[in-house]
Amino acid sequence: MLLPTPIGPLWLEVSAKGVRRLEPVLFPRGQEAEGPLAERVAEGVARYFRGERPDFLSIPLDYSGLSPWRVAVYEATRRVPYGKTASYGSLGRALGLPPRAVGMALRTCPFLLLVPAHRVIHADGRLGGFAGQEGLKLWLLRFEGAL
Repeated sequence: MLLPTPIGPLWLEVSAKGVRRLEPVLFPRGQEAEGPLAERVAEGVARYFRGERPDFLSIPLDYSGLSPWRVAVYEATRRVPYGKTASYGSLGRALGLPPRAVGMALRTCPFLLLVPAHRVIHADGRLGGFAGQEGLKLWLLRFEGAL
């Protein structure tokens, strides 16, 4: 399913287990998402961009094929509140991982907004990378009032 947003279209892919990916995309890829879960995600994304602060924690994610430590990073990141930030180091300490591992996991995160990787920054306030889309990270943080 292609979701129109102020930051460009997002591609949504779901499975029987949950969301497989929600990512910025120029061209659709894979099978069109449909059904109740796809509709929930589409409505949640629309609410997010209306500034309503939806809680995405109830949206199931399909972590098939991902390592347990990567899943742990994603689950910890899901709990960083709207409008707030956490550091790579603080998440790493909480999970017993080096900050670089947290950054590596978030750099390849296929769950935009659902796992708010944009809310994780360096301890000194630098934004850090965002898979080559630092402008998008800055836009999302400003949109949420975190900067």
